[in-house]
Amino acid sequence: MLLNLKRIPKRHLSLILVLLTGVLLGCKTPKVEEINIGAILPLSGRATDLGIGPSKALQLAVEQYNDIRASDEPLVNLYIEDDQWEKEKALPAYRKLKAEHDIDVLFISNTDGTVAVQEQILEDNVLVVNSLNNDATLSKLNKNTFKIAKSTEEANLVVGVRIIELGLKNVAILHYPNDFMTTASRAVSELLSDRDVKNKVITVEAEQTDFKEILRNLKSEEVDAYVFFGYKEFGYAMKEARDMGITAPFYGSTTLLDPEFFDNSNGAIISTECPFFMEADGNYVLAHQFMKDFEAKYDKEPFSVWPPMQAYDAMNLVLNEIKKVNTENDNKELFVDWLRRRLYGVRYYQGICGNLSITEDGSSRGIYFSLYRMKEKGRLLKVKR
Repeated sequence: MLLNLKRIPKRHLSLILVLLTGVLLGCKTPKVEEINIGAILPLSGRATDLGIGPSKALQLAVEQYNDIRASDEPLVNLYIEDDQWEKEKALPAYRKLKAEHDIDVLFISNTDGTVAVQEQILEDNVLVVNSLNNDATLSKLNKNTFKIAKSTEEANLVVGVRIIELGLKNVAILHYPNDFMTTASRAVSELLSDRDVKNKVITVEAEQTDFKEILRNLKSEEVDAYVFFGYKEFGYAMKEARDMGITAPFYGSTTLLDPEFFDNSNGAIISTECPFFMEADGNYVLAHQFMKDFEAKYDKEPFSVWPPMQAYDAMNLVLNEIKKVNTENDNKELFVDWLRRRLYGVRYYQGICGNLSITEDGSSRGIYFSLYRMKEKGRLLKVKR
């Protein structure tokens, strides 16, 4: 039935118009004015190269976004907590960020910490972005978890391919007992086994600094390649190996540029090969500009470039969707539900690390590591093959 406005008394017409206006306004999605994002990173203790540089990159990305955002784009606030690369500190840090700042998105780098917050972030409906690791374990988690980073398995397989390429036949793989290094070791071991290369995987203690007994046994077994997937403590292992006359080549993970790693090895780390990523491995023009912006803001470049590069890409990818919420959320979805759906739809986002896409399990594709060799303290060179 059509409403005939001419037959409605004037004294009622204004009331009807007010009511209709109220209904229409009530159907409109409220404007999102501000978004709070949290980050949990190792700013002290172990693996600070995976936290300090990335924290600065996240801040840089947010600052650049806020400086140029349009009036209809939300202001973004970033709050950072230190987990010292310890799984047990992840959940308390998250709860603090949620209680004090009511965050909608959490950036976190530690794999074990990412797993630790899963139940709580689902209950709170918070999105999690791991901007450091991207592996099978994380891809089995829930729909709110995204991995905007290199593939752990693919990056470390570079080491296995190199060992096969050189014809080495008896390999020892020592690894730190966390999920990331365990995943890296397993990937390399499986590749070597598939190619009939003898290999032994050894899990060391978290705080172990004396590896002499392990190394003596491996030397007696005539191991011809040593893989050290871990952190600065393996510097001691490298020195001990060279001191006892082991001349076999060394291989490592993405953590070799930690200055303490070099110091602990007393230089024995020189010539160690590892998977790594630098500006030339991604979009060089964009990556070079990022490095210039980073240095301008913080007075120096990060000594390990791939963690902040990945963090910068991950944050910008998320911000690229956030800025559209007030113009493109036509389905009147809650912000987090809308952002989740948008992130799953990202295809070929042009970042400094490459063209990034997000798959159906929340993992990303588009970042590919190369093989590098330790030339001197703080300096890696790409291996010519």
